[in-house]
Amino acid sequence: MHISTWIRGARPKTLPLSVAPVIIGASLSWPGVSGYSRGGDAWHDPCPFFGGQHDLGEMRFGSLAGECQRSAGWFVLVAVLCGCVALFLQIAANFANDYSDGVRGTDEGRAVDTARSFAEAPSTEPDSASGTLPSSRRRQGPARLVASGVSPKKVLAAAGINALIACLCGLAVIALTGYWWFILVGIACLTAGWFYVGGKHPYGYHYFGEVFVYIFFGLVATCGTMFALSGKVSASGLLGGSAAGLVSVAVLCVNNLRDIESDRNHGKHTWMTAMGLRNGTIFTIVILIISALLALHHLLQSSIYATSSIPLIVIIAVIAILCAAQIAALCAIARKTYRKALPLCTLASLALALVYVTSSILV
Repeated sequence: MHISTWIRGARPKTLPLSVAPVIIGASLSWPGVSGYSRGGDAWHDPCPFFGGQHDLGEMRFGSLAGECQRSAGWFVLVAVLCGCVALFLQIAANFANDYSDGVRGTDEGRAVDTARSFAEAPSTEPDSASGTLPSSRRRQGPARLVASGVSPKKVLAAAGINALIACLCGLAVIALTGYWWFILVGIACLTAGWFYVGGKHPYGYHYFGEVFVYIFFGLVATCGTMFALSGKVSASGLLGGSAAGLVSVAVLCVNNLRDIESDRNHGKHTWMTAMGLRNGTIFTIVILIISALLALHHLLQSSIYATSSIPLIVIIAVIAILCAAQIAALCAIARKTYRKALPLCTLASLALALVYVTSSILV
């Protein structure tokens, strides 16, 4: 088996969904770090390039010495580690979903053809999926590993390895921030990733998939990053997490719109199977528009209260990029070209993150 097998199995087109909320959370936290005194003065201790957190109760000439408790080097390292946690958790969840749906038979019709087979030869292990479907049968959606004949045990092992990497990065974040209760957040993320389609009663089969995607790919990822970096969560963080979460829900809806008949046949109940094709399409378009409006509102607010100048052409360009990404995704969804809609929606999540990065420069 080739490395490209596992790269495709990780579903790289969806991975920006895990990175975008971390970028948003870091962007919302950055102004509090960049505004500190670097060299120090009579009112402020010098900010270290990398160091621990000062005692917020210490006073120096009436000023809090703890203002620069977050150094630039510390900030960058923790932000990168938060990104790694989110990224590897999503990859682990993707492999776990491949495993669970594969052994259930939900991914029937998602085997690659002979010319593009994931595995050069069928697996000989006893728990391997039973071969690929005839080439005459139309494949529904992207190919999946287990459905293509890859051993379910290997796919499950890949999920475990990526989950372990995410846990190690999470422990590093905990050590650097001192927030040991983040362990509970990590356990919740791992549990949600597995029971989405795993276990005897997966919540992804009973209308809760969209809710948990919004929570974990939006609020938890954004607000968790923001709290790790700044020690607080603002209203902007909640709205930014909501914007990122809505895009992730839209991507899930695109997947479920594409698989609506297959999901119904296998007893998988999603919002799309309940709404139907027409109403589900309208719903997906609406939540994408709402996500863009939330981001544009934040950019407008940052522009009004801006403390630093940025060329107007840059702001216009950022808005144009967001609108272009959103319009392209909306058109693909409306035309039911789901293969194009999925990467366009994930591109829209990065465009959202770009808006928040621009806003952080203005503050």
